[in-house]
Amino acid sequence: MAVTAAGTGKRCDLVLGGGGLRGLAHIGALVALDEHGYSVERVAGASAGAVVGAMAVSGVPVPQIEKRFEQLDFRSFAMADVWERLSAKRAIKGIVNRLTTERVEPLAWIGDILAEQGVETFADLRMPDADAGSRLEDSYRLVVRCLDIVNRRVVRLPWDYPRYGLEPDEQSVARAVLASMSIPLVYSPVPIGVEGDGLRGVLVDGGLTSGFPVSILDRRDGREPRWPTFGIRLLSRVADADAIPEGDIATARMVLRALLESSDRLEPTNECDERRTIRVDVSDIRALEFDLGTGREVIDDGYDAMAAFLADWDGSAYARDCRAD
Repeated sequence: MAVTAAGTGKRCDLVLGGGGLRGLAHIGALVALDEHGYSVERVAGASAGAVVGAMAVSGVPVPQIEKRFEQLDFRSFAMADVWERLSAKRAIKGIVNRLTTERVEPLAWIGDILAEQGVETFADLRMPDADAGSRLEDSYRLVVRCLDIVNRRVVRLPWDYPRYGLEPDEQSVARAVLASMSIPLVYSPVPIGVEGDGLRGVLVDGGLTSGFPVSILDRRDGREPRWPTFGIRLLSRVADADAIPEGDIATARMVLRALLESSDRLEPTNECDERRTIRVDVSDIRALEFDLGTGREVIDDGYDAMAAFLADWDGSAYARDCRAD
């Protein structure tokens, strides 16, 4: 099921980047799209974009997506795996459990929200017109980007499951989303593959590398697109350099932040891609920040950027100038 704007018939695909809490800008963009009568058909997303995108294509109403994130304790959400690892140590288990009574488990949180919409595996997110002859890339409403650190490659789920000997329709959507948002040292990496049978790997946050190009969901059959694809890029103004880190932990944190905050800087490759790309200035928040007060501002930034874009968007002109040859 896709998010539906009743009675309008306007549809779009979205390409969403990552960036930690900066990804809340995607929620604001969804709100603006909803107000302008658009429903979301397909999403390609990484990290936070995978989380928001999975909810959108699963049919979670846009106001409910916004409410879910406003009610989320981001610190508990971000620290869930850390607390889990600490509580496994017998000497401090009692202390950790007393300090973390409100622990939010990311996989359960995502899975429960999707399950409410009847979405558990990728079979539940198949495109209505997909059949046995369809390419994998055309068959699903959602594709999420991960990084396989064992095989040193970008992985696109569900498209790349067959490489690991797995049937795409049978795989958990929530687990794929979790893999796409698993920032190293914050969340545990997610293993993929079948033991003793084919390729095996370990997946981490897909936002650590350059994100999907806006053309990732374009048709490849030479026909005109049925609806537009909009790409949302989360960008920062050039800032002063950080202080030189002291110690391994500070260095690791700075490396992760640098990767997350630079991953969405892949420029559109042509004028037509430029015309369907929305830039959101998220300079006021760091990728590894967990302050919901600042997050509210980022949601508003995403809304403002998308609303301004839609006010000038001319779908007919785009189709005329950029239709497939």
